[in-house]
Amino acid sequence: MRRIVLYVSLIVLMACSSPVENNQRVEGDVSIAYLRSLADERSQCIKSDVWIEGCVVLNDKVGETYKSFVLYDGEAGVDVKVDIEDVDFVVPLYAEVRIRCEGLYVGREGSRVVLGAEPTAEYVVDRISETEFENRLEIIHLYDKYSGCRTMQIADIGLDDVSCLVSVEAVRITPEESSLAWCDADASERPFESSLRHFVAGDNTLTVAILNRCDYAAQIVPGDIVTLVGVVDSYDGEVVLRPSNMRALPTIDEP
Repeated sequence: MRRIVLYVSLIVLMACSSPVENNQRVEGDVSIAYLRSLADERSQCIKSDVWIEGCVVLNDKVGETYKSFVLYDGEAGVDVKVDIEDVDFVVPLYAEVRIRCEGLYVGREGSRVVLGAEPTAEYVVDRISETEFENRLEIIHLYDKYSGCRTMQIADIGLDDVSCLVSVEAVRITPEESSLAWCDADASERPFESSLRHFVAGDNTLTVAILNRCDYAAQIVPGDIVTLVGVVDSYDGEVVLRPSNMRALPTIDEP
């Protein structure tokens, strides 16, 4: 059963962009940017009683992630690793939530900052158990959509935008990939684990990363001019976009 706790008291935000100097202890609500500032290639235990708040902008609602979701506060985002098979049931897409971070671990997977449990193997963090995660979770509000998406041009998207939700308007699938499905398949028509699709606007190209578990993996990529909405990620050091809830929308010209 989904555990939902409505949080209605006044929230005091502490928007910090770097760790506090002189070992000053930070507690209470902090920005996701502050949490990201604590992360490096080795996992770090969060020892202060801090909370982060944001909107769930990417999860497994249509299969676009696995046992994880992206929390975004309008300025920065973080990937949260959870040991939950149906993430959308526990933290629905576009839910506004708070998470208690004390005792969790934060680290970097390339350009991506991840939040999870203490690592026991080679991973930066392990997945937080469902029971522990629900005890750390407060759902403030459930929304049908999210209005805090950044509208950006392809050329302006960089690795500093990883885990941010962006909207890229007026792009079209490359001619070489026209009429292809979102995810490639082998000779037995079994989808590959993931595929890359490429959209262009002028001289600029945007790479879109698709998992085969997506509900739309076998659907044909739209050939029209579209607007793509998704979370910025990196693949082999290059910027890619992970679609959020199959948001490839036809671009409508103004009259």
